[in-house]
Amino acid sequence: MNRLAWLVRRAPSALLALVCASAGAQAAPLPPLFPIRLGDLHGLIDLDGREVLAAEYTEVRIGAPLVMVRKGYRTAYADATGRFVIEPQDELSQPFADGLVPMRGKDAQGKLRWGYVDAQRQWVIAPAFDDAGGFADGLAVVGLADAWGTMKFGAIDKRGKLVLPATHDKLLPPGGGLVRAESKERRHRVFDAQGRDVTPPGIDFVGIASDGMVRVWAGRLQGFMSTTGQLVVPPVFQQASDFKEGFARVWIDGKYGYIDKRGTQVIAPRYETAEDFSDGLALVKLNGQAMFVDGAGRPVLQPEAERVWPFSQGLAPIKVGGKHGYIDKRGKLVIEPQFSFARPFNNGLAYVGQGRMSGYIRPDGKFVWQTDR
Repeated sequence: MNRLAWLVRRAPSALLALVCASAGAQAAPLPPLFPIRLGDLHGLIDLDGREVLAAEYTEVRIGAPLVMVRKGYRTAYADATGRFVIEPQDELSQPFADGLVPMRGKDAQGKLRWGYVDAQRQWVIAPAFDDAGGFADGLAVVGLADAWGTMKFGAIDKRGKLVLPATHDKLLPPGGGLVRAESKERRHRVFDAQGRDVTPPGIDFVGIASDGMVRVWAGRLQGFMSTTGQLVVPPVFQQASDFKEGFARVWIDGKYGYIDKRGTQVIAPRYETAEDFSDGLALVKLNGQAMFVDGAGRPVLQPEAERVWPFSQGLAPIKVGGKHGYIDKRGKLVIEPQFSFARPFNNGLAYVGQGRMSGYIRPDGKFVWQTDR
């Protein structure tokens, strides 16, 4: 069986990523890759535990569409198979994001300035900036210096157009199609992808977009705005978390509850502790008892364990008798407690430890990769 046929049968998502990358799709996602570490050196494995990049790099960062690796002062970029697409060099030093990476080159006047190239190192945005950050959700922060060298910052779209003029002393990294400007007093203004100021009145600090909502502050009180700038939930909470799976955890009179995206209190504040919703359930503690509740606040599971963590991909780590294992949503122990630590499952694997050895396991508890000690 040739490699193309093997990929079709074995890993459609990996095939799609590789085909898109080879076809020039600039932001094609990589298949699941997992970090490994031996001492101070880093590498990557794939879902089957195959070493994609040996643990021999001082830095490894997964980007889109390439993985950035660094040794000493040189940087290279690899594809999902570990093959170097860009050999070790000095011109590129940031991870690819949205298919682009900043690079210095000569502008029309022959001056070295920053622009953006694709994975083939072809100019997509010509050099025109005195500073350049990575793209996120279609926007990037760039800097332009005046004749005295004073840098002012703005934001560009993927065509290189300044959607937010370079008039700001400080812009925070973009996210969710928004860019936040921070003043010397650390007050925030937030701008959308068209450069419009969408900061709600009375707001002085803005968080990062999560699940289509943005946490905001007025003094010490917290609320939420939409990514279009509508103040959906006025700042009335002393504590709140970002939205996850349609719910946000809030703290009222010393107890935790949950609101929905309309600001409706859907689960009354009655818990001593509470986690974000994950995998459709939230881990809470009521009268000292840890339990999982659904979106209506109904208890669905009360594990008997020394400690329990949130569900991810249908399994939750628990600690029993000083060892860690995993339960499913029926409370059934599917991976016996045997590990010194256990992390949540992510993209099909979970990182665990056994004494001096650590590695990744599948949902059946079998190791796909482990350290020698």
